[in-house]
Amino acid sequence: MKRFPAALMAATLALSLAGCSYLNTAPESTPAPVQPTVTPTATPEPTPTPEPGINPLTGQEDPDGALRGKRPVAVQIRTGDGTLPQWGIARADLVIEGVTEGSTAGMLAVFSSVDQISKAGPVAPGRDLMLQFALPLNAIPVHIDKNVYAYNLLNVLSYQDIDGYHTGTAAFAFDADRQASGYREENCWYTTGDLIKAGLDLYGTSAEGETLQLFDFGNREDPETRNATELHITFSDGDTEGFYYSVDDGVYFKTNTDGSQAMDADAGEQAAFANVFVLYASSGVKDDGYTRQYDLSGGTGLYLTKGGWQEIRWTKGDATAPLVLTDTEGNSLTVNRGKSFIGIWGGYYGQALRVVAEDGTEQTLPEKPALLESGISDEAAAQAKQDYDAYQAELAAQMQPESDPSAAEGGEG
Repeated sequence: MKRFPAALMAATLALSLAGCSYLNTAPESTPAPVQPTVTPTATPEPTPTPEPGINPLTGQEDPDGALRGKRPVAVQIRTGDGTLPQWGIARADLVIEGVTEGSTAGMLAVFSSVDQISKAGPVAPGRDLMLQFALPLNAIPVHIDKNVYAYNLLNVLSYQDIDGYHTGTAAFAFDADRQASGYREENCWYTTGDLIKAGLDLYGTSAEGETLQLFDFGNREDPETRNATELHITFSDGDTEGFYYSVDDGVYFKTNTDGSQAMDADAGEQAAFANVFVLYASSGVKDDGYTRQYDLSGGTGLYLTKGGWQEIRWTKGDATAPLVLTDTEGNSLTVNRGKSFIGIWGGYYGQALRVVAEDGTEQTLPEKPALLESGISDEAAAQAKQDYDAYQAELAAQMQPESDPSAAEGGEG
């Protein structure tokens, strides 16, 4: 059998970013430590101060003050084949998605406090992209194992996480019934509020502490027209997720790649959000050759709420800096109260966005972000895919059994 040409292999690897990891009892292979891409800074400006008596992640009322002085919890959720339904995605106050490796977007579910978590999972390895949105909130990162970039980030900031590779079953549990029904082992691990508290006790870490208010919350007027009742985010050729606005409920209901409802197996509800954001972020590839690199200093984006959409601007900076949203004129963006979804979208080859109005009109959206220097152009990626497909077709042809000449001769007689 012919060997896969080296040049074609490199191009295809860069195209596919095929660096997916597995959740099991062994750690991920850890490359030699590399210089972190971020460094700690002083408290960023501006720093939103949580309003008294509200949930800092949703802007909704917290009349009993149960969330005051509580740190949020950020659980990395496994995605892709064999992970559905997930636990906790409907109860989370904030869900963040973006491709870190491979072709399926990773997911982070952020809860306002550990006491809000009934069951969350299946739990995935930690990723630095998600951490950079969680750490400014003083959130507690929860995952099982992590890649070298997440390790370096937490290490340089001296930031304590809850990692199942170290805590084991003290902070995580295995759903044997799920495995018995045919799920792979890595898709059966979950956590709960009580288990996370046990993990915190192991490290002597507190669930209490100050957090930032996620957005400038307020009450927005209804849009003049419902020009965004559908959003389709294509994270890759095999991963397109939908958001459908319900006039009766005032939220966007999330769907999976296959069109099924994004159900929370614990809550028994479909994940739904009052606010949906798509952050355009220039992207490339990190020095390992397959992990996605994003420019998180800022960019343009989309904000969908109440069936309408508008173009926005966002800024962030390093891992300690909070996300700041404005309109296109630089005014602070007022965000409706309620749960939010944030999609991080690089616009590279294989990715796409569609926003559809109530009348079926497809909207004209801002231009996709430019690639980072380490990125691969659409033309190069398309050529790599074409070469790869041709190579696979050639292999398939070589594997076909040769026809039997005697059988052919007999048939003709």
